[in-house]
Amino acid sequence: MKTMLENTRMILKDLANRMPHALTEVDKALLNDIYYESLEDLDDPEAMFTYTLAKAMRKHLMVGQSEEHIYLQRFEITQIRLFELLIQQFPLANLSQHCINTLLIDALVNHTNPVLMDIGIGTGFQVSNMIEGLKNKSANQIKCLTIIGIEPFADALRLTEENIRRASKNASFEVKLIIKEAFIEQMTQGELSQMLPAENDGIYVNASFALHHIQQMSQRKAVFEILKNLNVKAFVLSEPNSNHFEPSYPKRFQNCINHYGVLFQIIDTLPINTTEKAALKLFFSREIDDVLGNTEKVRVEKHFATEQWVQLFEETGFLLQKRVASFEYLELNGTNIKTDLPDRYATEFEGEEITSLFWAN
Repeated sequence: MKTMLENTRMILKDLANRMPHALTEVDKALLNDIYYESLEDLDDPEAMFTYTLAKAMRKHLMVGQSEEHIYLQRFEITQIRLFELLIQQFPLANLSQHCINTLLIDALVNHTNPVLMDIGIGTGFQVSNMIEGLKNKSANQIKCLTIIGIEPFADALRLTEENIRRASKNASFEVKLIIKEAFIEQMTQGELSQMLPAENDGIYVNASFALHHIQQMSQRKAVFEILKNLNVKAFVLSEPNSNHFEPSYPKRFQNCINHYGVLFQIIDTLPINTTEKAALKLFFSREIDDVLGNTEKVRVEKHFATEQWVQLFEETGFLLQKRVASFEYLELNGTNIKTDLPDRYATEFEGEEITSLFWAN
């Protein structure tokens, strides 16, 4: 016998199969009923997930902004605490960064004047952690590390310089920071080349959860081709493993349920309180809003599945490598770094690969 939850999911899937133009007024009323019924029981994990799906679907129909209901104000936490939870407790972000940082640190220490180009550097948190890791390496040949940070949002860049300056304090090597406020897909090969120092003995490019925001396939391919032409030592990529680039709404809906359903399961296992779990889910619900709520022209959470990234690497002449490393830890809160793949790493929860971690040259 099907549970009420399973019935509700089947109803939402049926509605998604006919979104948006084939829905009747009765269908729309049913979607509204599901939305408001889920609002009444948000302490229940399944109701919270149903709410996020129904909210995004309603947004798609209304082609407007999706506002959080006043009921959800009780789940609000500070931005600082949310950031702490994402980095310290949520294992996908933590393990992905730990894996990539370990790989890059091990490579960078073998150069005298390396360049680290970070696409989507944000506030510089990951790069700052890399600098701290480099400072703790005894066998370190670095004399000058040049960091090139590319970030489209000025608000984030205002903190980048401060964070990297703080991390660089007492380092045995010089740290030079060059920042550029720009979307990577709008930059030319010439512009990137001009940012590189004349003296360098190795260029490494890191892009953590940034490139899926590039909306067009042609733009993604162009970015990969430019990076290949820069003759980088390595292009390191971290991305979720789910196809939300898919233009078909029914297929994208199913992919969304599969991916974010697992993310919500992971959150439910974390050793944090109920309010903090709800706050993390609401953080990811904004991505669901984009995946299912926005039109094709404005969507930016256009994730690729692993095989799509692999194909793009191959088409642009990159060779995937499995760089061997010794990790300080491989597991956090029930999620682990998968180390037995032939040409990459991944984060895994209950046998499901959630993020893909690539090293290519």
